[in-house]
Formats: sequence, C-alpha cells, structure tokens
Amino acid sequence: MKIGSNAGHTLPGTTGCGAVGLINESVCTRQIAKYFNELLRANNHSVIDCTIDKSTNYLKEAVTIANRQNLDYSISHHLNCSDDISANGVEVWIYDFNDRATVAAANRVCNELSQLGLRNRGVKENKKFAWVKNTKSKAMIIEYLFCSNAKDVGLYNPQRLAEASCKGLIGQVKVNPGSVGPSENNDSRCSYKNGEYNRQARVVNVGSKGLNIRQARNTSSEVIGKLVQGSVIKVDYCIDNWFSVWENGKLGFVYGEYVQLI
Repeated sequence: MKIGSNAGHTLPGTTGCGAVGLINESVCTRQIAKYFNELLRANNHSVIDCTIDKSTNYLKEAVTIANRQNLDYSISHHLNCSDDISANGVEVWIYDFNDRATVAAANRVCNELSQLGLRNRGVKENKKFAWVKNTKSKAMIIEYLFCSNAKDVGLYNPQRLAEASCKGLIGQVKVNPGSVGPSENNDSRCSYKNGEYNRQARVVNVGSKGLNIRQARNTSSEVIGKLVQGSVIKVDYCIDNWFSVWENGKLGFVYGEYVQLI
C-alpha cells in the first residue's frame, strides 16, 4: 500500500501546535510518526510524509501533500486532551460510517491499541474535520491517548503505539526472518530481530572513538550524543539493527553491532 502519514500539528510553540498536558502532543506525534513510517517501509509499504512543522495553515498544506499522491490511506497521528482529567483512551475518527472498508480498518487500529492497556473509545464519524473531509484517499485521525490523563500517559511508548497502529492498518507487522531474536543473541556482532527489547545493553567494539547516538537510523544523520566503551544503556525498539535509546531526555539511535544485550 501507499500511505500518507501526518504527525499532527506543527512544532511546539508555533502557530498550530498541539495540546500540552502531562506530555506535549506535537513532540509525541512526531515520535510516533517516525516509528510508524519506518515500520511501514520495513514491511514493504510506501510512505509519503505529510508532516508540516511550521505554517499558518498546516492542515491545508498537509492535505495538499496527501492529495498529490495516489494514496490508499491518509493517516494523521494525534493525542487527545481534555479539561476532564479522567477522560482517557484511544479513538479513531473517519469521514463516513458508510465506508465499510475504512470502518473495519479503523476498528482494527482501535483494537490493537487497546491491547496495550488503553480504553477502546471506538471509531467515530466527523464530516467537518479537514483531514478526513478533504483528503482524496480513505483517511483516519488516530487519537492514541489523552495527554491530560495520568494513566494514559503512563502507557505512552511511541514504538509500541506505532507498531499497534501499523498492525491494525496493514494486518501484520513482519520482522526480518534472517535475523536473530533477543533470547538468541549473545554476540554483539549479530543482527538483531526487529521489535521491542526494553532491556539493558553494554556498548562494545568502539574503542576510544565511542559510539555515536544518531538523530535517525542511518550513519549520515546528525550526531546528537556519544557513549563511551563499556557504557550501560537501555535499548528499546530495534529496526534494521538500529536501536532506539533515550539519552538526556532525547530520542536517538545506536547501531546494533556496537551493543551487547546484558
């Protein structure tokens, strides 16, 4: 499939930015969208990034990008927010309940996300929301959780949210059958299987040069930090042998050849 992916709203502090509760919507939607896009590509789907970081009319611009392509789906990632701090759960907005294929796909997304512990608020129709109204393809707005609710925020994990929404949309998130899994890996020079690890690892094989923490999963992306030989870190999600890590409050990526699971 060919899928348009929009990280909802503009950057924090700009016109059109998202809600701020216990966590910041604009920050979180970009974290979720990054994993969502990578997972789709890893599963042989095409992704068109419709994210707009700065604009006085970001929705119009995002819809224009989506409509330039012959997309199967247009997906916009969001977090909900409410003055009622007890409001919680996941919901998906679509344009028309008569569109049975989109209703079915949206229900699958809700169901997969609810497996993470989120309350399933279900699929909802709105004919005024610009994203679902004006995009030419089938469209969804995924409201993953409430950034104003402590229980929901406690469940926030961008990798797991992205994997669940991908699974709901495409039916199955496949891993690389040629790689080895976490229980099998005692050699840091092996490739790691795609998926969530959520465990400690030691930095190895880097000598005095150290291990670069990259902004994205490639060696040409910006270096945002460095780890010394022997450092112990927590690795989260792996795609194409790149692990996501959190360092000094920032999301980054390290290459699997240079970490060994403990």
